[in-house]
Amino acid sequence: METKTVINIILILIVLTIVIYYQIKQKRTDDRYFGKEVKLSKKELKIIEKYKAEYEIIEEDSRLPTLKKDKFILDDISKLATQIIFDYPIPTKQEKENLNNGDLVKLVFLDKENFGERMWVEFIEKENGLLKGLLRNDALDDEQLNYGKIIWFHPNHIFAIDKKIKPNT
Repeated sequence: METKTVINIILILIVLTIVIYYQIKQKRTDDRYFGKEVKLSKKELKIIEKYKAEYEIIEEDSRLPTLKKDKFILDDISKLATQIIFDYPIPTKQEKENLNNGDLVKLVFLDKENFGERMWVEFIEKENGLLKGLLRNDALDDEQLNYGKIIWFHPNHIFAIDKKIKPNT
């Protein structure tokens, strides 16, 4: 066989391998999106184990929202992270502990139908293990969840953090 033919065959095999790899990866992504069971990779299992080791149980507290009292609850993102892999990593325990006054945190508000709406809350203070903040969005379907409403939440509820930019002094 000529050298040119061998090189062409090798190139075709490389391209074919790449195409098959990305098709398998896309199918896995589609299966996960549509709720099909997907076998976790070693890396994903390691991530889930890390979140399991860091997980703190949320103690009952009258300041936290309930469906009966507030008509919404907050999703326990940290608990979910011990069961599924999010597309983007959720904040670490250290990032949650290093919140500063004015930082924004994204929380997932769930109604009685388990419909979730992600909204930003401005962190104000920490008190006895819970965090206090001001809602910085208006809810789509809930007149009680308005801009400026005081929200009590646990670090487990934090889905994302947007750090306040400090001016240079």
